[in-house]
Amino acid sequence: MDDYESTLKLSDGGQVTVRLVADKGVQERHRAAGATTWSGWKTLYKTATDRCQGVELAETNGTVSLIADFGLYCSDGEPPTESVAGVAQGDLADWDIDITEDFDGWEDTSINDDGSRVLFLYNSDSGLYTLGWEQSEGFGKISKP
Repeated sequence: MDDYESTLKLSDGGQVTVRLVADKGVQERHRAAGATTWSGWKTLYKTATDRCQGVELAETNGTVSLIADFGLYCSDGEPPTESVAGVAQGDLADWDIDITEDFDGWEDTSINDDGSRVLFLYNSDSGLYTLGWEQSEGFGKISKP
């Protein structure tokens, strides 16, 4: 497995894998607890821009969050230009995806205990940026310092 692929074992025993594929974007597959076969790869976000900084997954109580970044010349050290935030619940068949352009990238997520809210976080020199997701409403707007 490389820096551009991450697999997470879920609290219910299932698994999810997300990979960043050159010239394709973000792809996901999953399998339920006890299953021997994976779902097919599903593209969550298409881009031909360079992959950056790997992919991060987290889960609380059946809610999975993902963070991924892309950017022109990112492999040469340039900052990301496309920051991907994603959330899925339950059987992971449907993902909510938010793209923030010309942004340094989300650093972390915080998922509340029941999985109904996710907060994406980036702590910059000028302060804390946040992006919220709620089960009933999806993604909101970025809160800037």
